[in-house]
Amino acid sequence: MENGRLQRASHLYPYATGIIKSTLLTAVVVLTACGGGSSGGSENSQVQTTGVCESFDCRKMLENLADNVVTPMIDAFNARVETLNVAVGAWQQSPQSPQLQTEARQAWNDAMLTWQSLELVQIGPLAENDSLLRDSIYAWPSVSACVVDQEVIEAAEQGVSYDISTRTPLRKGLPALEYILYAESLDHTCPSTTVKTTGWNSRSPEERLALRLDYAKAASAELVRLGTELKTRWSTGPQNFRNELVTAGAGSAAFSTAQKAVNAVSDAMFYLEKEVKDIKLGEPLGLKGDKCQPGTQACAVLVENPLSARSKQHLRQNLLAFKQLFLGNSADGMQGLGFDDLIDSVSTGGNTSATMEADISEALNAVDALGELSLQAAVADENGYNLAKGIHESTKKITDRLKNEFLTVMGLAIPAAAAGDGD
Repeated sequence: MENGRLQRASHLYPYATGIIKSTLLTAVVVLTACGGGSSGGSENSQVQTTGVCESFDCRKMLENLADNVVTPMIDAFNARVETLNVAVGAWQQSPQSPQLQTEARQAWNDAMLTWQSLELVQIGPLAENDSLLRDSIYAWPSVSACVVDQEVIEAAEQGVSYDISTRTPLRKGLPALEYILYAESLDHTCPSTTVKTTGWNSRSPEERLALRLDYAKAASAELVRLGTELKTRWSTGPQNFRNELVTAGAGSAAFSTAQKAVNAVSDAMFYLEKEVKDIKLGEPLGLKGDKCQPGTQACAVLVENPLSARSKQHLRQNLLAFKQLFLGNSADGMQGLGFDDLIDSVSTGGNTSATMEADISEALNAVDALGELSLQAAVADENGYNLAKGIHESTKKITDRLKNEFLTVMGLAIPAAAAGDGD
């Protein structure tokens, strides 16, 4: 079922030919406050309403995170999708140019890298309306090349009346562009029983490429629109979510206390637990879900982005974004109030913040230990597998501490999706 909250496809690239519901994704794609729903991470009845924010200026921390961490991430994403839109348009005009194809791919790489930071802050506009805006930009792990193949044909059939903004998330966004920009074949990926793609493979290569690039241009332009919508709803619109965060407990309609706003941000950081540790690493390593025999080529297709071979860079960016949120530092290293300062203000010992910071550095070093090896190649290689497993083990150190000392010290609630997950 495409409408509503997306369900996990049975494979990642070369994509599932259909969409199979996953019991895992229903609980994990967006980790908002346990109050959940369409509130965008607002009230959480399980959170104590007094405590850490009485002795620490939580609103000051939230203001720093909003203005010096999240807003620059959104600005960077908007700049990169503008560049992507121009690059795709240039290739569309000269489809036989390898150089323009390379430039379009690089623009996608750059835009995708900035998006991977925002995956760690799925609150507010990225969580509201069943995460419709987030999924419209990046529906992973629900992806389907067959659906994109059909949408290319649909766009061509509708012509000037085609409106991509009305189409469901699975049909567009960054995953659709990755497929079009990186797929080695112009043949469709659907089963022979799919009526829509009948006759597609018999068209000339020039026609198929032209139609795919026409659709890619529509998809990249849609990303520009969605990026603008995100910025408006986050910080520039009259009822922007940034103001809800920084006025938590002092007039915010979304958060009656500052601590509830802090809990919403910490909930979003659990993306590192479910999506990064369990899906991006655990599944292709054969450690989660029993989807493949560890160390085999069957595992390689389970990484996040096998077509672009950028999975390693993307999970590294997830770790960097987590580090930014934890330390409250800007991308250029400017220090600000973060969760480490909040922990230090209430901790009675144990050095929790310093230990977590060391764990983050260990995980980043583990990623870098892969060297030139992609994650896709590593999980199917005897030596690479052990290196990739080291990333999983290091990330697990962070998430174990996140579920325990981190929440306990600050009196925060664990997200419902992470509660009871003992691995």
